[in-house]
Amino acid sequence: MAERHSWPVLSVAFWLRGMRECLLVALFVLAIEATAGAQDAPPQRTAPVLVEFVPASPPAGLEERSASVILEITIETDGTVSDVAVAEPAGDGFDELAAEAARRFVFAPATRDGAPIRARIRYRYVFEPIDVPLTSDDAENAEQAEDDGAEETPDGSEGPLEASGDEADGEEADGEEADGIPPGGEEPEEVELSVEAVVYAPPRDGLRRTLEREVLTTIPGTRGDALRVVELLPGVGRPAFGGGVVLFRGAAPGDSEVFLDGSPVPLLYHFGGLTSFYNSQLIEQIDFVPGNFSVRYGRRIGGILEVTPRDPRTDGYHGFIDINVIDASLMVEGPIGEHFAFALSARRSWIDLILGAVLPADGPNFLAAPVYYDYQATLTYRPDAGNRFRLMVYGSSDELALLFNGPGGNDPNIRGNFGISTQFHRVQLSWLHLEGDWFEQEVLGSFGGTLLDIGIGESTSLNAEFLPLQLRAEWRVRLAAASRIVGGLDMQVTPLTLSFNGSQPTQSEGMPAQPGGARVAFDSGNVTAYRPGAYLESQNTLFDRWDIVVGVRADWYRDIQAWSVDPRLTTRIRVVPELAIRAAVGLFSQPPDFQNTTPGIGNPNLGPTRAIHVGLGTDVEFSEYRLRLTLDGFYKHIQDRVVGTPGGEAPFFVNDGLGRIYGLEVGARVNPGGPSPVYGFLSYTLMRSERQDGPDQPWRLFDFDQTHILSLALVWDIGDGWQVGATFRLVSGNPYTPVVGAVNDLSAGIYRPIYGATNSDRNPFFHRLDARIQKRFDLGFGYFNIYIDVQNAYNSTNREGVSYSYDYSESADIPGLPIIPSLGIRGEL
Repeated sequence: MAERHSWPVLSVAFWLRGMRECLLVALFVLAIEATAGAQDAPPQRTAPVLVEFVPASPPAGLEERSASVILEITIETDGTVSDVAVAEPAGDGFDELAAEAARRFVFAPATRDGAPIRARIRYRYVFEPIDVPLTSDDAENAEQAEDDGAEETPDGSEGPLEASGDEADGEEADGEEADGIPPGGEEPEEVELSVEAVVYAPPRDGLRRTLEREVLTTIPGTRGDALRVVELLPGVGRPAFGGGVVLFRGAAPGDSEVFLDGSPVPLLYHFGGLTSFYNSQLIEQIDFVPGNFSVRYGRRIGGILEVTPRDPRTDGYHGFIDINVIDASLMVEGPIGEHFAFALSARRSWIDLILGAVLPADGPNFLAAPVYYDYQATLTYRPDAGNRFRLMVYGSSDELALLFNGPGGNDPNIRGNFGISTQFHRVQLSWLHLEGDWFEQEVLGSFGGTLLDIGIGESTSLNAEFLPLQLRAEWRVRLAAASRIVGGLDMQVTPLTLSFNGSQPTQSEGMPAQPGGARVAFDSGNVTAYRPGAYLESQNTLFDRWDIVVGVRADWYRDIQAWSVDPRLTTRIRVVPELAIRAAVGLFSQPPDFQNTTPGIGNPNLGPTRAIHVGLGTDVEFSEYRLRLTLDGFYKHIQDRVVGTPGGEAPFFVNDGLGRIYGLEVGARVNPGGPSPVYGFLSYTLMRSERQDGPDQPWRLFDFDQTHILSLALVWDIGDGWQVGATFRLVSGNPYTPVVGAVNDLSAGIYRPIYGATNSDRNPFFHRLDARIQKRFDLGFGYFNIYIDVQNAYNSTNREGVSYSYDYSESADIPGLPIIPSLGIRGEL
């Protein structure tokens, strides 16, 4: 049965490989055709004109303050607004009010050759200080003031910063300032092109789910942590407690990558997965690509998570202090002169202090010094409207110790201490440069260190030091109104040292641990891994509604002396403005882990693992209700997986494994700002993830296979500063390999387990309810927040695994997290 299943997929793989050269030729043909098209007479385009302005009152208590909010507004062919996003926030409630007012604007639509087209513009909504404060209870006075011609509301706008066609039909309006001026408003000042100019391009990924700032820090069960919200999206698996890993569409944790502003980071979460490493208040948006990502990304066969930091605010000095029962954090930001702005943030946990007070120091096994911290520093420089430089310094550290007064578990080698320390630090500089709407350049460099120190008992240790240098450059050139070429370079240079003392490393997934075993000692010395990559992509829109993105990426892995060339194709058809259909197919490659190719403990002759991604999906949007529905089917075939050799004999690892992952994802999302005070997510994933460890081995479940993943998160903005919400998750338990017996190894003095079929048993369903209540008080000069975030509100006992007695005759459940109430206080300026 397994062979009949794999042959069609392998045939597709060979066909795609044979198409590589054809795709390369096609890319250049498309470029030539686009260039030829660019020589034709350009179409006559006009920008949208504002004809009906809607004023917004400033937040209560801030009537005497001026503020400016940059919005990205999508305008339909009938002049109505279908979408509004905050591009440059002002904070303190101004953003939400400006966005809500802009959704009711009416425009004379943009045109191309006289025909109306959809467009997206950048719009500056200005709140001017007013003399008489207005509150929600003063509507009658506000009406009277308007009749008398008083300036009770801001004049509202300085017009669009730039207009361009959006994803709806692939055509752009020109970049001139719109002529519309709100009734009674003053002539707007001359507006320069912003560095975040919106230039239309087809979606580069098969599917990209975006989370904006306005929903990132209010979801229950996340303790206000923006990156924890990702766990609620379709296709995202639930890691076991303490794992702190990312599981995207049934892929192994190491098969996916997390990027911060284009640079990969090694860890997303601190120990236990309770908190991510980056301050949520400094995040602009999070983009999740579960598969079929563009050629911009490489060296991974799973999914991509891209975290985009925001620039520090320039409208004055701001900050916050947040103290809760788990950690404390603070941040300060503001301008430095005319062109510079900064932000500083730091966080440290309290867990070591709490456990030190409640745990006995003379217990048989006890925790000592579990502590984490992280920090971020950002400096931006904008010399003019077309350039932005951003310098970032950030890092994260985790330390945990477990002290044993006697033997630990079933292995006599684990005696003494168990300790793990992980940390990484980065310095990152990026430059974004724009030339009108035809050219964009993005250059990034980052350097830092990643340290890993693990000690298990008296004779097992792992010490690793990585010093990654990341260089990335991307150029985007518009050749014609509906065609763009993207090219990029992506270089990784990683000096590293690796020392190991312990049992011979084996296949990390799908192989139950065995106590004891042959022992090895190894020191790699100083080595350097070079992994350069380059990519080319052609983005085209046909008939104003059909997007086609064709790309190819090439990577070289010097440590294994191997190339990979991966062609990818993404297409999207907008059937009607509310409905789009997507499809994508491509090849993806991933080099083996360094420890698997290191001579002495691994096989330096390993090749890269390869995968085929196939996806088909649809999007349905109801802009009036801020509602978006998605339905996606996917299939991934993995070949040349790295697996352990039979019996653990040299060369220890080979490329004999296969994998297959397939499923269906359903998502519904209501964004804040619509007619309802309730917003949130609903997602359901039906999925199967299987592996085969060799040509003659049976197919089995992946260690993290989760058949059903259901998530529901709702937040109700009651008003008067009150907000309540709840999150519920129901997830299939992870598979595990049961112990069916044991034998007494007299030579080693231990019992060795006899295992059943690999991953033939499964933990019970995981279910949990989280709740959050928050009250915000306006102090005039700032805000004061009190919140209660309760994880596992009804104290569900979820089994995360099974532990055994020394002779495996008895077993006990390993429970997950109990109820964890977190009371926090937060002050903002």
